[in-house]
Amino acid sequence: MRTERKRLIIFILFLAALAAALFLLFAPSAQFAAAEEQGETTETGGEGSGESSGESSGETGDEPAPPSAQNVASVTSGGGTVQYPDFSSALAAWTEESTLTLLTDVSTETAEISVSCTLDLNGYTLEGRSGRTLRVTAGTLTLTDSSSRGGGELAGGGVRVEGGGAFILEGGYITDNTAEDGAGVFVSVGGGFTMTGGTIMGNTATGTGGGVCLLGGSSFTMTGGRIVDNKASEIGGGVFAAGSVSLSGGASISGNTAGGKTGNLYLASEKRISVNSLSGRVGVSSAEGGVFATGIASGFFSDSSAYDVSPPNSSSEVTFSLVLSPLSRVTASFVSSENVFPTTALDALKSGVQLSGINKNGTEYPVSKIAFELSLPEGVERLTVGSNEIVLTATGDGGERAETSFSVEVVAPSLTSIETEFAQTMTVYFDSPVDTIAPGLTVTGQFNDGISRPIGRTPEETQALSGEDYITAVYSIEGSFASHENGAVTVSVQAGGALSSVEVHISKHTVDTADILVEDAVEVEREGAWGVSPEAFTPSLPAGVLSEVSLSGGGTVGNLPAGTYTVEIAFYVTDENNYELVGGPRTATLTVYYASLTVTSEDGSVTYTVEREGGIPLSWELLIEDVTDSVAAPKLDGGMEARQIFSVSLRDGGRIITELDTPITVRIRIDGFFSNKNVTLYRLAEDGGHIAVETTREGDYLIFSITSVQTQYAVAYDAGFGVYLALTIVFGVLCVGGAVLLVWYFKHKKKLDMTLPKQEE
Repeated sequence: MRTERKRLIIFILFLAALAAALFLLFAPSAQFAAAEEQGETTETGGEGSGESSGESSGETGDEPAPPSAQNVASVTSGGGTVQYPDFSSALAAWTEESTLTLLTDVSTETAEISVSCTLDLNGYTLEGRSGRTLRVTAGTLTLTDSSSRGGGELAGGGVRVEGGGAFILEGGYITDNTAEDGAGVFVSVGGGFTMTGGTIMGNTATGTGGGVCLLGGSSFTMTGGRIVDNKASEIGGGVFAAGSVSLSGGASISGNTAGGKTGNLYLASEKRISVNSLSGRVGVSSAEGGVFATGIASGFFSDSSAYDVSPPNSSSEVTFSLVLSPLSRVTASFVSSENVFPTTALDALKSGVQLSGINKNGTEYPVSKIAFELSLPEGVERLTVGSNEIVLTATGDGGERAETSFSVEVVAPSLTSIETEFAQTMTVYFDSPVDTIAPGLTVTGQFNDGISRPIGRTPEETQALSGEDYITAVYSIEGSFASHENGAVTVSVQAGGALSSVEVHISKHTVDTADILVEDAVEVEREGAWGVSPEAFTPSLPAGVLSEVSLSGGGTVGNLPAGTYTVEIAFYVTDENNYELVGGPRTATLTVYYASLTVTSEDGSVTYTVEREGGIPLSWELLIEDVTDSVAAPKLDGGMEARQIFSVSLRDGGRIITELDTPITVRIRIDGFFSNKNVTLYRLAEDGGHIAVETTREGDYLIFSITSVQTQYAVAYDAGFGVYLALTIVFGVLCVGGAVLLVWYFKHKKKLDMTLPKQEE
């Protein structure tokens, strides 16, 4: 078996080597034969082309036989014609009143003409290699095409007509020219251009005048022909006219573009067209509307859809104007880097208004031709803080009106500085609060909207003083009189970031304990060591006056049960030179609250503790119930599984409390089953959903805050669903891989048995 395989392989390799040798032997001769055959074909084709051309010319009967290959042009002068083998020789013989006729396509450098002569394209192309193709410095150059087949072209760089020179286009095409200005024909100051026929098309200017550019002081007369499909990057895709223009007959200027938009004949400022029975279509545009032509015309149209030709083209002599198409609608928005205040005048908003208009033709209306005024909606008297609607009424150039509106965000003015003035009309004592001077204090604020306003100590007071509800600036007084003897004291007045000083004169005061404010204390907790601070009962003691507090039964420090107690406050002075104290002790009430309420679940695994935050009255009863067995276990996020569900509620007597103004903090102690678990707390909603509660873990406690207390919560732990899912995926992959291996084995079992060596019997 192995011997037969070896023989077959050797036989195949032998055949491959024999085929390669035969290919190398015959390939060179085949290539040589192909080359000879190609040469013969080319030579024969050349002869055939000449014969075919001759026959074609004979059949038309209108064209002479083609010139010999060595002649490119002929010059006719004085009744005689001479042919020239090169174009430079023909140019040298091209003199006054002579005609140069192309006999084939010619490529040349710039040809300068300074005599009156004629160029006959004769159906061929004259192409400039660089710069202008033709440059007329003097005399008159006439360009025509006498060939009956037409198609003669002047390409490359077009024609430039200098001052004192003239150019007449009677026939042929001026096409495929490029230049900065006047790609087809450029007419300098003092030059003239007359077009009676022919076509100027397919030329491109990177500046102005894709077809023709006329500088000031030049002239252009067009009685026939077409200027079409030319382009300019700026203006005047067909013609840019800063000189004089005269149009008549079938002259047509259309289908040209400037800056990607329609742009045929562009008239420079204050330039007009002289018209005499113009029947061709001519598109016109200018920097602004107004009179552009006088005469008879039937084909004028506006290059810009923002303008219309008025009056419509007429068979009688009239004055034609470009007039704006009537304004149809406007849109407006407001963008400004400066703040708008309630005191801002509407006219001041105009600089931030972005306006656009649409004319009756559905195109853009020039914004420079739109006058507009701003007003507030009907029934609104002034700007207010917030979003304000502004009505914009626009007037078009013809008196037509359109209306729209936009929104402006108005902000309250900010305070920049304050001025204070104090008229002391009352006696100020050492223990007087600094607010005592407020009735005699005048504070005036300077705002960033440029207006000064009186301000008070509250927004309501400021509104009453200023009469403007959007002023929110208020002032405060800082300072103390308690540690000063008779004399002057300086206190500070502050509003925003602005400060001012006020001088106040202080007098000695006889202190009567009846004038001292004594309040009941309500901020004492039941648990822990605490001190009964005098400041808890007398928060406004004058400087130099101290107080002593004692509980009924004696003592000021302890751990009292929750309840209500009577305290006694005694006063004394520290400086007899400044104070004289009269009156005796005062009493006040002390209320002791629970610091927290605690409920422990029956199995002792979880303890619920609610800490006081803002005070829990003694009459409230905290109810925390384990409802795990009576409530269906919710379906929670991911692999979380609810282990215990509890409800929290508060009662005030028989009334159930559902919402608290001040939140309470609940501490859940984690032990037993939950001690080593990744625990998450969920609040159960009435619709069956659940919301994860933000908690903080501190040792064995979960801590969270609630304001809605009649609620159910679920304590859940991570059941490890992700691990089970990963193991399931791995097991599935192993099963699929094993199945694939089994299928592969049985499919290739026969081949494996053949390749394996058989055991000898």
